[in-house]
Amino acid sequence: MRGRSTLSRRLILYFLTVMLLPFIIFISFYLISGERTLRRVLDSQAEILIETDAELLRSVIEEYRHKSYLVATNQNIIDLLRKGVQPQGEIARRIYSEIYSIMSGDTYLASLSIVSTNGSVRISTHEFPEKYDVRTHSNAWDETNIIALAERNINKDKQWFISISDHRIENGHQIAFSLLRRISTLGYAIIDVYTDAITPFIGSGGFFADIILTDSSTYQAYSILHSQSFGSFSAFPALSEPENLTVHPIVGTDLVIAGVMSTENAEMGIRSTMLYLLLSLAIGIAVSVLLTIIFSRSISKRFSMISSGMKRFEQGDFTTKLSTTGIYEFDRLSIAFNIMVKRIETLIARQREEEAKTAEAERKALESQLNPHFLFNTLSTIKALARLHGEDQIYTIAVRLGKLLRYSINNHASDATIKESLELAESYLMIQKIRFGDRLHYSISCPENLLDVQIPRLIIQPLAENAVIHGLEGKTGQWELSITVEEKEGKIRIMVTDNGLGFNPDIITEDLMQEGHTGLYNIRRRLELRYGKSFSFTLESEEGQGTTAMLELPAGESR
Repeated sequence: MRGRSTLSRRLILYFLTVMLLPFIIFISFYLISGERTLRRVLDSQAEILIETDAELLRSVIEEYRHKSYLVATNQNIIDLLRKGVQPQGEIARRIYSEIYSIMSGDTYLASLSIVSTNGSVRISTHEFPEKYDVRTHSNAWDETNIIALAERNINKDKQWFISISDHRIENGHQIAFSLLRRISTLGYAIIDVYTDAITPFIGSGGFFADIILTDSSTYQAYSILHSQSFGSFSAFPALSEPENLTVHPIVGTDLVIAGVMSTENAEMGIRSTMLYLLLSLAIGIAVSVLLTIIFSRSISKRFSMISSGMKRFEQGDFTTKLSTTGIYEFDRLSIAFNIMVKRIETLIARQREEEAKTAEAERKALESQLNPHFLFNTLSTIKALARLHGEDQIYTIAVRLGKLLRYSINNHASDATIKESLELAESYLMIQKIRFGDRLHYSISCPENLLDVQIPRLIIQPLAENAVIHGLEGKTGQWELSITVEEKEGKIRIMVTDNGLGFNPDIITEDLMQEGHTGLYNIRRRLELRYGKSFSFTLESEEGQGTTAMLELPAGESR
């Protein structure tokens, strides 16, 4: 059962609490102080590493910025752009020789493209990118086109521009960033630096979970460790978590490198320490449980003896007796239990004697009752004699009384149709009609569609009988009684109305339906057992004006 525990469990719990509480306090202090120390160490190491990565990235940018400067100041390239003619023959060989020389043979790490301002000259160390063809790609609002971005951002004092917005795949390599330099007013030199140029040197120690390169001017970001991740700041949730972020600017640019710290290695060390602590804790728990079992066995054995005795008594063994144990508290409990058993045994014997006497009295009462079959046979004889001698009223009374008796004695079903209930009530009223003559007038009204509805049996006839006996018999003049059945708002409404004596409205209706008023009480009690609170039984009356008893029952519903 819920909430129950054995003595051994409680003792173990108390021992563990005493032993573990200081241990838990120590572990908590260690974890809290250890986490703060770890955080300081991680922050310091992260700053050193991100500063180193920023310097490495700055040197890569500076290298390609210098190469772009060499291209922009090369006289042959300037002359070519000034002519505005695509190089051919010896001129082309000389130009390509010079640009390959400037790129120092590292074309597997970057590509150089040169384009004139009107697009008439287009040369590249690789296949010339279609995006840089200003003849067809001149959208000034293209956020990934470095030429469009440069035209909006380069000022007179700064002739070069860097962008991380374009990450297209070119020649089987993904671009990490692009660097553009103006060649006078004649054209542009664009170097697309591949990810292979920076990833081998940055973040190789595995300290950071991610290293993100951000552009504060365009609000674009790019993951150096996960090159497939790039886009706006919103694509990098880690940027909104400053507690795990270490940042450092790239000197001379609008770029900022951000390292997302990974605490996995440090956490592994903490987990190892925690493992040893938990192992020590497990050993302590085992020792504590062992000592508790030894300590509690002598007590729990006595409790088990008392519990087993109570269990036997619960199963019906009223001869159970508990013996003493030598411990004062347990002996007091055993003595009290034995006294209780003796008293219960006496009460059971007394109850059995009373039940035997009650059964004998009932047997004698039943023997003194008339045999129902003898009563039916007698009524049949009266009915035959009345028919033989032409006594119609006696015949009618015998027939109706026979129906009443047969319905009340032989019918053991709990339900009856409204039609059957109304016929029973009419049998009763016809007998009373013969008895009182023209003084009694009654009417019964029920729609055809309700006649087959099932309701509890013997609820309408007792209401009619109660109306005649308590309402009409003491009244002088004409007696009127009506029974009405109708359906309203999903409920069966049964009303029995008379113009009898009525009763004082100050009398609480509930009092009239208590156990002393047998007919009304029986009706109400049976309906409560059947429908619970889903029915209503009300009496409305006014002294000298009559009474209405009204039942409202759920249509076809029981509790």
